[in-house]
Amino acid sequence: MHDKASDLDAQVAGSTLREMLGRNGSGLSLLDSLGAIVWLADVTDLSLSFLNRKARTLLGLTRSDVPPPGSVLSRVHHEDQGHLRDVCRAVAATGQSRPVDYRVITAGGQFVPLSGHVHAVQAETEGALVALAFVGLAAPGQEPATGQDGAPDGKQAVHAAGEPLSVRHAARLSRIEDIIDNVDGIVWEVDADTFRFSYVSAHAEQVLGYPVARWIEEPSFWVDHIHPDDRHWCLALCKDATARGEPHRFEYRMIAKGGRVVWLRDYVRVVLENGRPARLRGVMVDITEGKLVQAELERTISLLRTTLDSTADGILVTASDGSAINTYNQRFVEMWRLPLHVLEARSDEQALAFVLDQIADPAAYHAKVRWLYESPDEESYDVVAFKDGRLFERYSRPQRLGREVIGRVWSFRDVTRRFRAEAERDRLLVEERRLRAEAERAHGRMALLAEASRKLAAASLDVEPTLAAVVELAVPALGRWCAIVLPEGALANGRPTIAATHESPTIAESLCPLLRHYLPSPDDPLGFTEVLRSGEPLLAPDIPDEALRAAARDEAHLALLRALGATPRLLVPLKVKGRTLGVLAIGVKSLDAHVSPEDQALVEELGRRCATALENTQLYGEAQEALRRKEESLALLDTLFTTAPVGLAFLDKEMRYVRSNRALAVSIHRRSPEAEVGLTPRQAIPELAPRVERYIRSVLDTGEPLVGVEISARVPATPDHDRHWLASYYPVRTARGELLGVGVVVVDLTEQKRAEVVRAKLYQEAQEAIRVRDDFLSIASHELKTPLATLTLRLEQIARRLRDGLPVDKEPIVRALAQVGRLTALTNDLLDVSRIAEGRLTIRAEQVSLADLAREAVANAAISLQKHAIVMVEPFDDLVVIGDRSRLAQVIANLLDNAVKYSPSGGTIRVALAKRDSQALLSVTDPGIGIPKEQQGMLFERYFRARNAPITAYGGLGLGLYISRDIVERHGGRIWMESEVGQGSTFTVALPLEGPQEGHARPG
Repeated sequence: MHDKASDLDAQVAGSTLREMLGRNGSGLSLLDSLGAIVWLADVTDLSLSFLNRKARTLLGLTRSDVPPPGSVLSRVHHEDQGHLRDVCRAVAATGQSRPVDYRVITAGGQFVPLSGHVHAVQAETEGALVALAFVGLAAPGQEPATGQDGAPDGKQAVHAAGEPLSVRHAARLSRIEDIIDNVDGIVWEVDADTFRFSYVSAHAEQVLGYPVARWIEEPSFWVDHIHPDDRHWCLALCKDATARGEPHRFEYRMIAKGGRVVWLRDYVRVVLENGRPARLRGVMVDITEGKLVQAELERTISLLRTTLDSTADGILVTASDGSAINTYNQRFVEMWRLPLHVLEARSDEQALAFVLDQIADPAAYHAKVRWLYESPDEESYDVVAFKDGRLFERYSRPQRLGREVIGRVWSFRDVTRRFRAEAERDRLLVEERRLRAEAERAHGRMALLAEASRKLAAASLDVEPTLAAVVELAVPALGRWCAIVLPEGALANGRPTIAATHESPTIAESLCPLLRHYLPSPDDPLGFTEVLRSGEPLLAPDIPDEALRAAARDEAHLALLRALGATPRLLVPLKVKGRTLGVLAIGVKSLDAHVSPEDQALVEELGRRCATALENTQLYGEAQEALRRKEESLALLDTLFTTAPVGLAFLDKEMRYVRSNRALAVSIHRRSPEAEVGLTPRQAIPELAPRVERYIRSVLDTGEPLVGVEISARVPATPDHDRHWLASYYPVRTARGELLGVGVVVVDLTEQKRAEVVRAKLYQEAQEAIRVRDDFLSIASHELKTPLATLTLRLEQIARRLRDGLPVDKEPIVRALAQVGRLTALTNDLLDVSRIAEGRLTIRAEQVSLADLAREAVANAAISLQKHAIVMVEPFDDLVVIGDRSRLAQVIANLLDNAVKYSPSGGTIRVALAKRDSQALLSVTDPGIGIPKEQQGMLFERYFRARNAPITAYGGLGLGLYISRDIVERHGGRIWMESEVGQGSTFTVALPLEGPQEGHARPG
């Protein structure tokens, strides 16, 4: 119970606070209306200065109640007081908010868990720390039920809104708003329908960076700044809780100024008016740091779980007393072969009962487990043996949280292989010591063999020095003496070969000559002859001296027998391809004739290596001889291959040139034989590749040769004319029949083909010459016979008239003279041909008017015309050339004569003169039969006549155009023609006009 003075002080303090808040104490009313639990306490002694309505309701305080005389801790569970005190001291020391969970004692004696933050409250002006504030919520379902006025059921709320529970420290606070603004949380109030803020504390700007005025002035400020991923469910949750009028708490993200994301935990209380939601009040607490810590914690836990699952050890975590299984990894399940239903029971006792059947000593195992559970601070290590032979290392240690033991960790490692390996290692160590000693003994033997092999490998065709070096190695390492005996015929030279030595230098000097003289022999007591015959090793004992004397042929032989037969002997055959070539014999050191298997194997191996050396020597000699013969053969083949006049090449199975000779590479491919190597036909000679590759592929596929393939083409070596070859393709095989590739033989037929063409052309020309000759003889006989017959007839008429005394008419004489003139012309043509052939055709140069000359020729030709007319086209300029007037007249007359002759149906013959640059042109055009295209090229040849102009119909010797061309060319001009069969012909002569240049006409 408080006295009246105390109550008066409280009333005065409360009045003072309400006056400071202004606006009818809205600050306290706001704290009172929060859905969160709020208390304010002194920084130094934690004495309470304020409890909001939610806190009073939780503690069951009525209006007449006053704050308890103690501190905040008076209503806190005794186990949580130290923790809350430490948090408050830390906040007071650092000014930073701290999360805290603790339990309070209600009026009914119940413990209610609270969760929230302790904040530092600073003065607005000086910034000094004036109070500590707690804002938080009770665990769901733990708050006492309240009536509509916020008091516990059955009780009436005694405090008016905003009335403080205690005002003992109110004088220290300048303003309650200062307290609210300095709480490390955003205190706010919004309209329940629109979520528009009517109040927000200054801490909002510290947390999110936006001025408080924007929260108040912008209707949708809060909604717009909720993180897009959280906006939908936040609004739905708030609307649903508001509709039910229930206080609620939720966590979400807002976008702070600059785009930073801030995590907030919002404590919300619904304020009802007339039974419906009017306003929402609450506190937003910045939990960003906590979220980051939580994410890091979750990452750490995930990392620990991953590490636990990936370790090679089986891990089991149990309660400290073994009452339950807390966790385990997959490796533990695999090692202990536990079924799923046992693990799901989470009973360590049940799992232990299951695994005891697997353990070799289950009683001891179970006792150790029970002892560790009863001794929670103990650690343990031992090895567990299983009935199936497995071995597990078991580690066990307590699991601690701080100093408190909260469980036990068991770690199992399968060391079966390791223990078995260690046991095997111990066994191998013993065996190693034994083998090391044996190896050291063997090392000496192997060193001897290695040195012997080195000497044998250097053997030449003369093996005797090599064998001598081998026997020197064997004494005294292997025995008292050593001998190698190769009888006559063993080697290619046919001579016997002996190598021997003795530990006694005196005996060693004479040993080889004695062995060469006395061995082998049919009565050999030493065993050499027996081993040569049987081909089997022989261990012979020592021979008594009496037996040696009986076998000796003479004193020298006896000395040999005593030197070698007085000790046991080991003789081994030297075999090459099943044939015994000789014997290796060693006189053993032991007098009891005992030879260890290793020593016997060593001697036999030494014998095999000597035999191999002998075989290699034989093979080397044979190989040298074969190589010599091969080199001779290759030299012959290479000479033939290189110098052969035909193309030779070899291609592998990939169709690449391995080798080719110059006749092929240079003459056809236009590159050196060395440059051909590795090329394919497509690279070497692309012009022929499609055909050549087809032939080569056919031989590779079928294994059959292709012989006599004719190929024609133009190749880079001769790009201006075709080449012709006869190619053959042969499969190339090894002696075993393996196909290596294709051999190519190419014979150049180009010259042969050319010769054939030349022969054919010559034959054709000869045939043509014969035909021309026959034609000429026929024409000449016709042309000569006709005027002679006419002349004879005319002369006979004249002679008859003269004989009869009749007068002679003029006409027969004229006609006779005409035939004489014709004969004269034929004779002149033949003479001109002869002169042209001999280069004696004469040209007399003078100025000639080509127009005058043409007019005269036309006038002369027109005298005898009946069916033809001649039209002459003259130029404006006089065309003067330097030439022989009579020869040029002969040309024009020939052209006019041909025009008339080859126009049997008559018509107009056109003679045209023209000037072109420095040349005079004269052309004669007829409407005649024309000349075939294929014969126009030979028209100016001697004796030539077109096939469409038979001799009998047109006459002539075929010399006119030949003579005309020669005359024109001697004048420095040229003559040509244009013709179509049935359309007539035009012959044109071009002559240089008279000018500064001289020498246009050249003498014959």
